[in-house]
Amino acid sequence: MIKRIIVIILFGMFVFAGCAEKEYRASKIRIQHPKWDDDTIRKVSRREVEPGMTSEMVRSALGIPDTISRQGDQEKWGYGIQVGDYQPHEEMVFFVYFKYGVVTKTAGDRSKLRTFSWHE
Repeated sequence: MIKRIIVIILFGMFVFAGCAEKEYRASKIRIQHPKWDDDTIRKVSRREVEPGMTSEMVRSALGIPDTISRQGDQEKWGYGIQVGDYQPHEEMVFFVYFKYGVVTKTAGDRSKLRTFSWHE
């Protein structure tokens, strides 16, 4: 019985800590970017990227990109992860495409970036 209570308490602490961290991140973004609306702040704090966002919003959500390529008025930002044990290398897993500094589309699997150490 005591083990069950301890497990429940520990689980509650983890859930509360996760919520507190998300709220802290949202309040930090709100202070840094007071002109952004609540919906944008929520998406950026959840590290979500979608068409219509600016490059500043993407940088706040995902951090500094690992690669940037430009062609005319378009840009492609790449975010990668380290893979491999014996010969580690960086693998690009998520891409954000811009035109005139505004996101036009995304590609790849953003969920793989969870193991990546985010740039703040």
